[in-house]
Amino acid sequence: MSQPTIKTRVLIISDTHNAPLSEKGDGKPIAPFKSPLPSADLLIHCGDLTMTGQQDEYHRTLDMLSEISAPVKLVIAGNHDLSLDRDFVSSHRTHDPQRRQPPSMSEEDADARVNAARDLWTAPDGRAKQEGVTYLDEGLHTIPLPNGAVATVYASPYTPEFWDWAFPYERHEDRFNGPGTALSDAVSIAPYPMPTRSKAVRPVDIVMTHGPPWKRLDPTARVEAVGCPHLLRALMRARPTLCCFGHIHEGWGAERVMWAEGAEEVPGKACSIEEWQKGGWEDGVKARGGGGGLDITPIKCDAEAAREKRAEFIDISKEGSKAITPGEETLFVNAAIMDVAYRPVNAPWVVDLDLPAR
Repeated sequence: MSQPTIKTRVLIISDTHNAPLSEKGDGKPIAPFKSPLPSADLLIHCGDLTMTGQQDEYHRTLDMLSEISAPVKLVIAGNHDLSLDRDFVSSHRTHDPQRRQPPSMSEEDADARVNAARDLWTAPDGRAKQEGVTYLDEGLHTIPLPNGAVATVYASPYTPEFWDWAFPYERHEDRFNGPGTALSDAVSIAPYPMPTRSKAVRPVDIVMTHGPPWKRLDPTARVEAVGCPHLLRALMRARPTLCCFGHIHEGWGAERVMWAEGAEEVPGKACSIEEWQKGGWEDGVKARGGGGGLDITPIKCDAEAAREKRAEFIDISKEGSKAITPGEETLFVNAAIMDVAYRPVNAPWVVDLDLPAR
C-alpha cells in the first residue's frame, strides 16, 4: 500500500535583496512581487535575503516575510548575506576589496557581527522566530506542516566561487556528493552529502539551494551555463519532487525533468568534471522518442496573469494537470525575484505538490 499524501501549496521566492512588498518598506513595490502574495502552506526563500548582510537589511527582509501568509516559512542564506558566513567575515576582517565590511575588525568584532546576524535568524528570542521564520543551515531537515504533511528538505546556501562573495566553494570541490559518487577529478568536501533515493530511507521531497545545478535554468547574458555540475549529480541520485533555487537572475523560470530508468546508477560511474559538463549528465535524463532529445519540458508562463494573481501557478500533485511521479520526475524552479538589473520584476512561484502525511 502506498503511503498517504496530502496536497500542499508551496510559495517559492529567492533573491529579493531587500525588496519590499508594500510601500512601508524602502522603494516602491512592482507587481507581481507586491502585497498580497498568495497564501500557502509553506513559504520557501532560497537566499540572497539582502545586498550585503547588514542588520537593517535583514530587518527589512523580515518586514517583507511577515506580510506573507504561510504557517511555515523556511529561508536559507545566499552569497550576498555576508554576515551569516563566519568564514567569509573572518577572512575579510582586515581586507575586503569591495568594502562590504568595515575596513578593519578584530577577531572579537568579526565574531560579534556573525553572532548578531545568526541570533537574529536562529535564536529562540530572535526576530525571525517571532515572525514564524525558520533559518536552515546546510543539511537535511524534517519539516512538519500544520496541514498534516511532513516535508523532508535538503538545504544549502553554498555556490561555486564567484567574485569573492559568501558561502563559496571552488569549481573542483563537491559539497553534495561523497567520495563514492563524486566526479573522478573532484574533491569531495561534503559535510552533509545529499542522500540517494532508496526504499530504505525517507526520500528527499524538496531541495532548496541558493545556486542552480548545471544546465538547469542557469544561463547568463555571456555564458550558457554557470550552474554546479556536482549539484546536478547529487540531484540525479536524490530525485526530489521539487528542486528550487535562485542566484542566477536571468534563469528565472521552471521546467520538469524526466529521469532515465536507472538514473541513480549514473553518478556511480567514473566521469571527469569536463566530461560531465560536455554531456555525461545526459545519460541520467530520459530521452524523448523519435530522436526528440531529452525529456525536459519548460513550464509556460503567463506574465499578465502573474501580475494579477501575484505569482505563476503550477499543480504537480496527482490531481493536477502537470502531475509528477515522485522519483521519476523533478520540477526545477528558479525563483529569483530580481532581474539582472536588480529590479524586482519576476513573479513568485506557487507549486501544489503531494507530501507524505505525518
